[in-house]
Amino acid sequence: MDSTEKVLQQIINYQNSNSLSDQQMADKIGCSRPLYQRTRTARIPMGGTFIRGAMRVLTETFKQGRKSTIQRITKETNINLELNIDGTGDYAINTGVRIFDHMISLFARHGLFDIKLTATGDDIHHMVEDVGICLGKAFGEALGEKKGIVRMASASVPMDETMATVVVDFGGRGYPVIKAEFSGNDLSGLPADLIRHFLESFAIEARMNLHAAIAYGINDHHKAEALFKALGRALDMATRIDERIAGELPSTKGYLEK
Repeated sequence: MDSTEKVLQQIINYQNSNSLSDQQMADKIGCSRPLYQRTRTARIPMGGTFIRGAMRVLTETFKQGRKSTIQRITKETNINLELNIDGTGDYAINTGVRIFDHMISLFARHGLFDIKLTATGDDIHHMVEDVGICLGKAFGEALGEKKGIVRMASASVPMDETMATVVVDFGGRGYPVIKAEFSGNDLSGLPADLIRHFLESFAIEARMNLHAAIAYGINDHHKAEALFKALGRALDMATRIDERIAGELPSTKGYLEK
């Protein structure tokens, strides 16, 4: 079955599962009812208008459910997180550590993710670690089977004298490689080493390869900002739906770990 046949079968499945009439499907795709009927029954080949409309319908369908809610309550922390992968960059972050709130806000804004997060903990180490765990779980749940996603992406972001690069792969294996050196160990109340620990916890729980590196830089605040912006941009690209493979897994194995 070639790619156009797969798209047609997915459209037919979509129509059947939603109990839609031929006229309703034609309206969604943006063509006439006779054209839809002739294409659906293979009396005529799929034209450009039909394909573009069908891919738009399928892509929007995949996006509708890409949300998750995570709650983690332990003797050390209390985390409540809501994530919408297909958001607009809206955020409401409250962890009690303003610089950490700022970093998660940068991630949300530049990744165009909607994030609501409240977090408390008995110490900052446990809180930052558990936020990373929850954010990783949230992405894993929201992506589900990962059908149609781009999967691999990278982003490099400058911040004045600093350059940071993040490369990700949602292939199902959590593996972090973090090369980020800071001049000191305090970012306005956030120990710099916890940035590494946050990224490692995030990658492991999201089951993704995450390679993050600061190529160069002087100011620690700039280094942290560049990392979180690059993380947002890379994840935005990796989680996008590739219309050419909508409904398919981006893998030669036909299987990805959830």
